[in-house]
Amino acid sequence: MSFNHIVFQNILRDKSTYISYFLSSVFSILVFFLFSTTAFHPMMAEVDTTSTLGLTMMLASLFIYIFSFVFIIYSLFAFLKKKTKTLGVFMMTGASMRQIRKMVFRENMLIAGAAIITAIATGLVIAPLFLMVAKRILRAESFGMYVPLQSILLTIVLFTILFFIVSKSMTRLIKKEEIVHLLKADIIQEKLIVPAPLKLVLSIIVSGFLMISIIKQVNWIKSFETVWYIALFTSLLLAIYFTVTQGTLWAIHVLQKRPSYLRKTNMLFISNLKAKGRSHAHIIYLLTVLLLGVFVCTSVLYSSYYNVKDRTESLYPYSFQYISLPNNAPEAEQKDITFIEKILEKEGKYDAYYSAFKTDEDRRIGFMSVSNYNALGLHNAITLSNNEYYVAAGNEGIIPNKEVIHDYPFGELEYAGLEEQNILLTGLRNVYFIVPDEVYETINYPVYKVFAYELANWTDKVDVAETILAKVSSDPDIRLTASKISLYNAEKFVKSIMFFIGFMLSLIFLSAAMSILYFYLQTSLEGEKKKYAGIRKIGLSVKELSSVVTRELATLIFIPFTVAAIILFVTMFSMRNNISLTFYQMTGLGVVVFLVLFIISFFIIRRIYLNKLVN
Repeated sequence: MSFNHIVFQNILRDKSTYISYFLSSVFSILVFFLFSTTAFHPMMAEVDTTSTLGLTMMLASLFIYIFSFVFIIYSLFAFLKKKTKTLGVFMMTGASMRQIRKMVFRENMLIAGAAIITAIATGLVIAPLFLMVAKRILRAESFGMYVPLQSILLTIVLFTILFFIVSKSMTRLIKKEEIVHLLKADIIQEKLIVPAPLKLVLSIIVSGFLMISIIKQVNWIKSFETVWYIALFTSLLLAIYFTVTQGTLWAIHVLQKRPSYLRKTNMLFISNLKAKGRSHAHIIYLLTVLLLGVFVCTSVLYSSYYNVKDRTESLYPYSFQYISLPNNAPEAEQKDITFIEKILEKEGKYDAYYSAFKTDEDRRIGFMSVSNYNALGLHNAITLSNNEYYVAAGNEGIIPNKEVIHDYPFGELEYAGLEEQNILLTGLRNVYFIVPDEVYETINYPVYKVFAYELANWTDKVDVAETILAKVSSDPDIRLTASKISLYNAEKFVKSIMFFIGFMLSLIFLSAAMSILYFYLQTSLEGEKKKYAGIRKIGLSVKELSSVVTRELATLIFIPFTVAAIILFVTMFSMRNNISLTFYQMTGLGVVVFLVLFIISFFIIRRIYLNKLVN
């Protein structure tokens, strides 16, 4: 019998152990392959790789690959733990450490090859459906199927390197003494959780200090902003870890002191929880962190996708804006306006607004008469006394300086109010001062004429915007043109890709959480079967066994979900002044959807796990 034959037969004899490792590897590779298929799509060639969007796509690909690397290492750890007895038997029958390492390495590379081929084959089968979904999300008509040669080659090369490095590194960690130790693992008691209240309090204080400093934008944060964010991320991970471990220890202590401890199967459940408290706490921690990743992707990226229209309107209030500069010839101006209105008439009814303002170009300050302000139409009309002035924002989200008007010789004007929303395209002027018509006539600055148009159902008028802007584009010395339709279309494309990235990251986080839970249950299954078989001999019924297992699984599944949701909502509450209503709505909807998925998963896992324990 050849060595390769032994390797192959070893895999066939323990298919259940290998299949879980194989499937987790397939899924990691499949996610990366599908994402790279989208990233290398010919249509994506128009995305500048140096832009924020291009860098985000690259970072997302890198993140998925790194996450796959970490996840496969974890899967291999769980796989080796499940194979400890087999390795011990090989060692006891005379196999050397070199042969054992060689066998594990070949097994892993064999599984890796099969996983890469299976993932790519599966990816090619479902790629048309996946690209169809991506086409709908990205709102791209030309986003069809193609032969993803780059994705195939990249996936094969990167994951071959990954599995080679992981397999070589992990086999080097196998020691003879550890194999003997692991061979006896079923009779070695798990270490208990060490009380660490000081570490818990310190990690929470540090995390709170860093978070408050960043939210309040304290001066010293600006100098080392990246370092502070890394420190906050690290401190939050530590705070969550100590909260989970110390919370588990505290919960066990409280449950043991309660009068109900001796009732029904409570003692068995709590004793089992205490015996496996350390491993349970580690699983709860890992699942909590992964679920936080899912919730953050859902909240941040999904909500930004659904907030594009409001954001666009806050930047560019009108469907089209044509600003005629002082150097623009009247004939050319009239020709442009005639063309624009002719195109708009073909689309049906539209609203036109004609206005003007004078500007101090050096300070980028605009002055507008109250009549011209009211003529714009997309805000409430105002009235001013002869000695009053009104202020309108020039940049979205920035409250302008209301007192700078007193630097001009307009007499003693009194402040009458503020319009926080920019009245024209954002950034055109820093601020607009609305003054009485009589005062406006005395101002000796160049006049900028404003022609603004608003269309019904403007989000569907992309072709109209492209037609107009193709002929009437901005010229810095003659005219300025802008369309919220074009901005919306561009932003929607960017946010759609961000939405797609968020979906992929949510998918990999969620699947990793379920896989980690599955591995944990698989590696402890044999020991649990023996334990419960012994307890059943002394009178434990199947119903009582089901009660204990159900509570234990509920602890492992719903406590991480609850902790992650609490952390998310506490963080949101602390940042409530900077969060929109859409963010809350999408977060709440996402949590509810994932809760339903977890409830369904719980009943499926419970049924399968109970069947394996009893049979």
